[in-house]
Amino acid sequence: MARRLFLVGEHVSIPIGSLFFAPSRPDVRLLPAAMIGSAYRRAITRRKGDLLSYAHPHGHLKLRTAIAGMLSAPRGMTAAAENICITRGSQMALSLVARVLLRPGDVVAVEDLGYFPAWQAFRVSGGDVVPVSMDEDGLSVDALEALHARRPIRAVYLTPHHQFPTTVTLSAARRRQLLEFAARAHVAVLEDDYDHEFHYDGRPVMPLISADAHGVVIYIGSLSKVLAPALRTGYVVGPPALIDRVAAHRAVVDGQGDQIMDFALGELFEDGEIQRHVRRVRREYGARRDALVTALQRALGESLVFTIPAGGIALWARVADGIDVEAWAERDATAARPSPAAEQPLRTGGVELHL
Repeated sequence: MARRLFLVGEHVSIPIGSLFFAPSRPDVRLLPAAMIGSAYRRAITRRKGDLLSYAHPHGHLKLRTAIAGMLSAPRGMTAAAENICITRGSQMALSLVARVLLRPGDVVAVEDLGYFPAWQAFRVSGGDVVPVSMDEDGLSVDALEALHARRPIRAVYLTPHHQFPTTVTLSAARRRQLLEFAARAHVAVLEDDYDHEFHYDGRPVMPLISADAHGVVIYIGSLSKVLAPALRTGYVVGPPALIDRVAAHRAVVDGQGDQIMDFALGELFEDGEIQRHVRRVRREYGARRDALVTALQRALGESLVFTIPAGGIALWARVADGIDVEAWAERDATAARPSPAAEQPLRTGGVELHL
């Protein structure tokens, strides 16, 4: 078997039936494009009088109401439309929240390792990003408190559910400790719940904000993973006063938004179409996780060590001593793809993992 691992870049065509490797990137081939297109056409033809005019900076009420419903029961949150601002993806949400919260020099604690684009959003707003250590239970709150004793923290940013990139879920004890610390120290907690929908094993894990009795958590979500990144639909959840400030900043950088898409997605939520799509995609990604785990264990054995994640669309692995990961990746990125005749894919349950 040709031992080959395909690391996918921005412009690589992915053959149908293949597994591809990318950093928590959804498979856009699963998007129900016809459904989205039909909803968009209905919105623009039936409601063009108001949807083609100027938009509300908070986002269309239909989508905000639908997202509030999505969050309230399944995620244990108390949210209404006035608690939500629609953004163009989670990156805009992070940037707007940073503008609202931060002044030059404010310390923002982040997970080490973590999501670098979020760090950049904080830095652009003047934040001083300081990584905090992690372990198998997630972010170390003891280390966070020690940092705060040296340098007062303005905010802590984390991905507590399927942490990016390690896939670790913040433990229940750490969650309680973090919320107590944040309330006591007046620190804002920025919870990025970027792939909440994809949890496969055990009981669902509720967001931090669902247990927030002191109003310290600002919740950021996105439809990029369940639909597609190009649809650019994210949201911020928080107290109405904070949401009004976020919307005021959005009005400056993106006052119009895409209220046709907002309306279309809101209608699909009302009809239950997006919820049904999420269930289908969750089953698909769960099956792909199992196939990938089986293939890696069979093909690489003790050369690759990992814990099977309970959810998410990524797998975090460590290689055995003596293997140069960067050289491995570089060799694959520069090597020419073999001909179909020379290529021997490993087939697992209808998918192919090229090694």
